[in-house]
Amino acid sequence: MRFEVRDRTRRIVCAVSDEALEAVSDLAAPSTDTMRRRSFDRFRSLIDTAAKLKLSAMPGDFPGPVLLTSDDLRRVPAEQGVPVFGSSSWTMRRAS
Repeated sequence: MRFEVRDRTRRIVCAVSDEALEAVSDLAAPSTDTMRRRSFDRFRSLIDTAAKLKLSAMPGDFPGPVLLTSDDLRRVPAEQGVPVFGSSSWTMRRAS
């Protein structure tokens, strides 16, 4: 699934793999487009944070695209208001 994130004044094209969307929501593979879209919408803040973290590790002139895997989503530090990776409920992480 494709999306964009803002990096200072640039918009960078990103994509999150089907595997990552299935893993983050514990969807059985193969999943449907609708199921993955719901997973994307539900975990959008986690996905955006993962994209920004991965982008920050790239050279400053990196044009994109950024491809996110389930490993990238797992690397996002616990933040208040971000859904827990792999949860099928709306459980939110608590601030540490």
